[in-house]
Amino acid sequence: MKKMTYGQSGVDLARYGKLLKNIKGNLKKHSELSGSGTFAGLLELEGTLRKGRMVVASVDGVGTKVQVATAYGSHTGIGRDIVAHCVDDILCVGARPVAFMDYIAFDRLDAKVFSQVMKGITTECAGHGIQLIGGETAEMPGVYRKGEYDVVGFILGVAEKRKVLDGSRIRKGDLIVGLPSNGLHTNGYSLARKSLLARSRFKVTDRPPGWRTPLGRALLKPHTNYFDQVYPLVEKGLLKGIAHITGGGIAGNLCRILPPGCAAVLRKPLWRVPKIFELIAERGPVEADEMYRVFNMGLGMLLVAPHSALPEVLRCTRSSRVVGEITGGDGEVVLE
Repeated sequence: MKKMTYGQSGVDLARYGKLLKNIKGNLKKHSELSGSGTFAGLLELEGTLRKGRMVVASVDGVGTKVQVATAYGSHTGIGRDIVAHCVDDILCVGARPVAFMDYIAFDRLDAKVFSQVMKGITTECAGHGIQLIGGETAEMPGVYRKGEYDVVGFILGVAEKRKVLDGSRIRKGDLIVGLPSNGLHTNGYSLARKSLLARSRFKVTDRPPGWRTPLGRALLKPHTNYFDQVYPLVEKGLLKGIAHITGGGIAGNLCRILPPGCAAVLRKPLWRVPKIFELIAERGPVEADEMYRVFNMGLGMLLVAPHSALPEVLRCTRSSRVVGEITGGDGEVVLE
């Protein structure tokens, strides 16, 4: 059977990468803090905030995970997903979230779906002391097909300028600590749906061979919010860099925080790959290199820390483990 790729499911990572490179160059012309490749935007407001404070912002969506939610008839997790994803993005630069806004668009407003999504958003915000300060709901028949909807989140955070993480302090010999993911989180669903629902003809209510739970439940596991585990380490100054493993996989995200002269080596046997990824690879079939290029493969966040900080890092983070180290090089990320 012909091997399946992300491009065949409608997502071209290579083309996106080229476009992003051009966008970053243009942004850099307008602001020295723009286009740096970090996971969130930073803004210093002189005279408005306490000196040494920075505003941090990020915006993202949950992608085609909403189609799985629609098929399974459960949408509360989608609301939690978008908040967690945005929190994790600004956490990568050392920020604490303070405010959130949402954008939800339908072909026609579905009150039941809307209520479930908003319940998830409000629950996740309340659980992390984030103020939900507004949002927008739209009906766009002709843009979305019948029964479709989309969710986008915008988050604001604050960070101490002296504690902002941009990877510049990372050095050869530092350790890479992996935090386990809860599954796909919010990325790679176009390929997952192509492999499991289209080609293999599973229904979201089916139990794959050897499974005790329905496929839909595994696909809808919530995006892990790492704030409570990781932010105390930021406050103590124990971390040199954080990478949120989203679209582009482990290598495509870790390379974003590596400074000149550094590379990274990760060893695959050191962490567990959830069985949902094994099923996608088998049923696609999808080659291993493509799986690691698209999905988080069991690592939702990577922390870079010196040896001296390792005991405290492992104590604060649940089920974490050392998965690699920083080496000399030119930004490459090797998975052995």
